[in-house]
Amino acid sequence: MNVLEVVIYAMVIGGQPQTLKCVESDLGTVNCTNGLTATEAEGGQIRFSNGVTINHATGVFSNGITAHRDSTGWLEFSNGVAVHRDSPYRYRVSNGSICQLTEKRMAECQEGH
Repeated sequence: MNVLEVVIYAMVIGGQPQTLKCVESDLGTVNCTNGLTATEAEGGQIRFSNGVTINHATGVFSNGITAHRDSTGWLEFSNGVAVHRDSPYRYRVSNGSICQLTEKRMAECQEGH
């Protein structure tokens, strides 16, 4: 689990791409400005404070959201959010937002420039 993937998943769980920041704490949790907290669960899953777990290997969310990669490389989620990796530390979102690692233990999504 890393803070960049947590910020992406927290945005997807919210259902609408939004301005969002997530910061890793000294306790190993990741706290996000949308009120969600993430922890690493068994088998490499990510568990959010609202009860949603994500199997990173399969892209399946416990709340029914699924993901697939389209022919142009976008990762599309079944709730309408799509992301595309621009670099190892930066993703574009289908609404024009940019999600990126801003510090070693902090990532954010904000409107694109």
